[in-house]
Amino acid sequence: MTEKKEFHYRFQIRASDLWQVRMYYAYASYLAVVNITCIVASVVLIAALWQTSSGWFRGIMLAFVSLFTIVQPLVIYLNCLAQAKQNEEELDLTFHDKGLTIRILGEKEKHPWTDIVNVSVKPTLVIVYTDASHGYILTNRVLGDTRKDFLAFLKEHRSSAAQGGSSPQKEE
Repeated sequence: MTEKKEFHYRFQIRASDLWQVRMYYAYASYLAVVNITCIVASVVLIAALWQTSSGWFRGIMLAFVSLFTIVQPLVIYLNCLAQAKQNEEELDLTFHDKGLTIRILGEKEKHPWTDIVNVSVKPTLVIVYTDASHGYILTNRVLGDTRKDFLAFLKEHRSSAAQGGSSPQKEE
């Protein structure tokens, strides 16, 4: 059993947080196959044809590899920047023995452990999903030195949660 009974995090989602999530999923989905194949193919083409290619063909090859290594991540970041500007409010998450309490914009929402449908753990972040389309991003910046203990706390409480679910409770 973990020693700490509560983990409290107060933070604002940054564009870089959203970008990390989008990049993890971009390179962990079917899109990753396309991206990696195009990157490898363009690098092989550049290596094999550079010496014998004309200037315009070299430009096309460099542009092609840049699409997947520079342009795509930049476009994703700009999209995340716009999304982060729309959601500038501070998020207050408390994980405790009964579940998760979320405070945002003066409202309070409670989720028992049975509402936590998934936890995605990546090297630089943890996403706690309360349903198939809503999750809370906790980056290493937010978790700080509590990451290891927090993950153990999540594992313990999710494994001991009863099967089934209940609706979130909103309070003013």
